[in-house]
Order: sequence, then C-alpha cells, then structure tokens
Amino acid sequence: MKILTKNELSQDGWFILLYGTTGVGKTTTIVLTSPMPVMYIQTEARSLKPSLDAAGRPDLEIDVAIYEDWAGLNEFVANPKNFGRHKTIVVDSYSHLMSVGLSTEIEDQAHEARTEKERAVKPLASQTKLSQEGYGALSSLMFRLTAALGKLSRAGKIVIVTALLQESPKWNRELAAAPALKGREFPVNMPGFFDLIGLVEPRTDGDGKIVYPPRVRFQSPDDSFVAKWTGVGNKTQGPLDISKILSL
Repeated sequence: MKILTKNELSQDGWFILLYGTTGVGKTTTIVLTSPMPVMYIQTEARSLKPSLDAAGRPDLEIDVAIYEDWAGLNEFVANPKNFGRHKTIVVDSYSHLMSVGLSTEIEDQAHEARTEKERAVKPLASQTKLSQEGYGALSSLMFRLTAALGKLSRAGKIVIVTALLQESPKWNRELAAAPALKGREFPVNMPGFFDLIGLVEPRTDGDGKIVYPPRVRFQSPDDSFVAKWTGVGNKTQGPLDISKILSL
C-alpha cells in the first residue's frame, strides 16, 4: 500500500458522471467546455462529427479512441502513457458500453460455451440471453473499468463519463431518474466512485425556446434522482460548463 502526504495528493483530478436524455447536449457541451487537450473514448457507433461541428471550435484539441472490444479498452485505459498530454478524458457512454458493447461480448462467449444441442433449441434467444452469471460478469468488469478510470483521476486527470437517462430504473423504482446502466449491482454501488454525479436537463429562455448549454444539477433535494456533489459552496446547479464548475 502506497502512502501519500497531503502535499503529494493531486489537486487537479476529478471523476464525474453526467447523464441525461439523448440530444440534450451532453457531448457537445462537455467537449466545448472541458480543459484541453481532450481524449475522447467513443463506445457508440454514431459519428462524433456532428457534435464537433456543433461545438463550432476549429481549434479544439481532441483525440478520439474508438471502442472495438473490451480487452482493447481495458488495455488502453490501464496505460497512463496513452493520456500523457491530455487534461480531460471522456468516456461516451457507459449506457451503450454496458447494454451493447460489453453485454454482446459476454452473450457471445456464453453462446459459444453452450453445446450444439442447446444452441439449436432457441438459436436467437440463446445467443442474446444474459444469464445471472453474465450479469455478475458485467458488473464486475464495469467495476474494474471504473476503478481504472478513477486511478487516472487521482493522477490529476479530469475524467468524465456519460450515460443516458432512465426513468424509474428496475434497481430502484422510487427514483424518477437515474443513469441508464444495465443490471443492479453496478448502478447501486457506482456512486461511491465519483466526485460529482449530475443530471443534465434542457434549458429554456423566456419564450420557452431551448437554449444551450443545458443545465446540470448535482443535488436532488428530495432524492428523486441520482446526484452527488463533492465540492465547496452551495452552487450545485446551473449551466453545464466543466471548466467553470471545477473553477479552472
């Protein structure tokens, strides 16, 4: 176990989870307002170009890493040299990674492990069914990835993870809104990893027209949605501006 003095602790690192509905402006605003250079880890199949075009910043310093498989992602995140020049690391998004990328790999491995007779009974269902063991693996692997990203934040990087919004999630029906994360074990326990968890919502002007950037809320007064604030002061909501939020 390594022991650090107070002076040796990084003052710059943050670990942030931002979630909201698709199209609310998370990606564009994060890229536009985060300290440069940015390493953007893309887990979704969609093109990043529309978000970069919407940012309207030809001077953006951004590198993009495309998710191909779980082993490649883990190897990439585990090597600090991949982020040597970057101040901000963005993983977009955990929702897609859990529901599509990682889940598909777990399902495919389970399908290949079944006998030919088992696969022939329900060929499509057997290929896409995530068992209890599969859900356990999904949670365990996500905990490992999140711990590795947390290590980067402790080394002084600003690490931002995004997720979609899910209403009344299965793991807690009392919540009106939460990050859309598959399974139960990981969504229940993941808040402990993050310094900030914010709900990103549309912002409107006096005429009811949507304006940008969107609003983010890091506290839920009635605990109706997942949120977390670790910081000084009580300004826990406002326009989404990463640099201003972190006072950089």
